[in-house]
Amino acid sequence: MKIERFVLGPIQTNTYLLTIDDKAILIDPASKPEKLIEILGDKKLLAILLTHGHFDHIKAVDGLYEKYHCPVYLNSADEALARDKYSGHEFGLVAYISCPITDLKDGKYEISPFSFEAISTPGHTPGSMIFVFQDAIFTGDTLFRGSVGRTDLQGGNGAQLKQSLKVFSGFTSDYLIYPGHDLPSTLSYELANNWYLRN
Repeated sequence: MKIERFVLGPIQTNTYLLTIDDKAILIDPASKPEKLIEILGDKKLLAILLTHGHFDHIKAVDGLYEKYHCPVYLNSADEALARDKYSGHEFGLVAYISCPITDLKDGKYEISPFSFEAISTPGHTPGSMIFVFQDAIFTGDTLFRGSVGRTDLQGGNGAQLKQSLKVFSGFTSDYLIYPGHDLPSTLSYELANNWYLRN
């Protein structure tokens, strides 16, 4: 599986393109659907996965859905947030989803040839999820390199986030960490150095 990272939008959000042969999945298409369509080229987009419903992670979703009509997966606890036409206005930005959304629950998924596990990690938002693909974890805004997501935005809850972070100490092998913002990391580095995972 090939993983490519694209930094898009005014808040420098990471969008990830996963490909196996001519099949693709996008995680958090943050902006510029026309650019992502150009990057996809002849590849078949099988699904869009959203780690959560904040405006800076979803702006390209409707444009991509109009082109590909692929399923858009988001935990239902964040659907109202993702459909809120005023979400992000405090930052001078607006982005929302109007296309159909498929509820993403905890569990293992097969979108052949891809397989992954979705794990709920509420705290940054009520419906925040992480995705485990092979040796990679896409953490959205739950976990960053050396830090964690904010809990002072709409739907944030610090106590929930602290509880959710415990999931990372339960993994028995090392993983590459692909966060929603900033640079990738590794699970071993975060467990050893990230203050929020050690307290």
